[in-house]
Amino acid sequence: MRIEVLEYFLEIAECRSFSQASSNLFISQQGLSKAMRALESELGVVLFRKKGRGIELTEEGSILKSHATEIVRQNDRARERFFKMQVGPSATDATVNVFATSYVCNAIFNLLDEELGEHGLDNCSVSECELNEIIAAIECGETNFGLVNILQEDVAELDAFPYLTFTPFLTMRITVKAPKSLAPQFPDGQITPRQMSDLSLAYFNEPVLNKFVKRAFQGPDREAPTIVLHSTNIERINSLVRNSKAVTFSDTFTQSVRKEAEGIISLDLNPPHWFFVGVLENTGLQKSSDQYGYVQRLRALIRYKHRHYLGKYAV
Repeated sequence: MRIEVLEYFLEIAECRSFSQASSNLFISQQGLSKAMRALESELGVVLFRKKGRGIELTEEGSILKSHATEIVRQNDRARERFFKMQVGPSATDATVNVFATSYVCNAIFNLLDEELGEHGLDNCSVSECELNEIIAAIECGETNFGLVNILQEDVAELDAFPYLTFTPFLTMRITVKAPKSLAPQFPDGQITPRQMSDLSLAYFNEPVLNKFVKRAFQGPDREAPTIVLHSTNIERINSLVRNSKAVTFSDTFTQSVRKEAEGIISLDLNPPHWFFVGVLENTGLQKSSDQYGYVQRLRALIRYKHRHYLGKYAV
């Protein structure tokens, strides 16, 4: 009996729904059902029964819940203790200067603002830069590291800089946010670039996403969608999607942290496209430096707080 399976069991018991629990845990509903059948077989009991459109615990399920809650609580306490040993307190009160791409500024320093503040990782000065500017800053000694996002197919280009090391700590799949009214057109939850060409598109003006869009709609058999907005005005982009005037791009990590608004659906791109977020650092970065310490603490935070996401989208 694995602790991970007990976490799955408790999430289903809380949601009273396999589909909702699978979404929260970043595991397929089929995989979740298989795990519960194996648990029931191991224990020799039935844990759930149907109730209306949902499910409820059986008497045996209620008994397991009390034991599983304590086991998972103890496991969480151990994880938290080790995590706190890794992230703090910081060895210094010095402010660390962080060079970061625009996506990272949003995905890390905006989405995770509360988490960073809770563990002292907001004690930094953030400079938003493009990837080539970060490389130049490392090369001239202005900084020793940067937090960057890069398309999976472009990582090999960093080999041209032998003094740099790129270590990803998050993997994201690019997704499409669309108004719920479009759901009947995509019953399998997937959309192709060819299908997108018939829609209106509003998307964030960001170098990596711009590069992806340019590539996605190139080719003799592909036609670009109608671009109704290409801007850093994220509120306007979201408004167009809510009002069924456009679709836009998102990613699996953003969706894991910020749930979609009512009336919005998420579609997987087919074929899938991936990008990484990670640290680009000088290979000579001193392990005793404040910058190195910051990077290690940030990695530990993401491993601890977003372990369910990392369980599905392993780096």
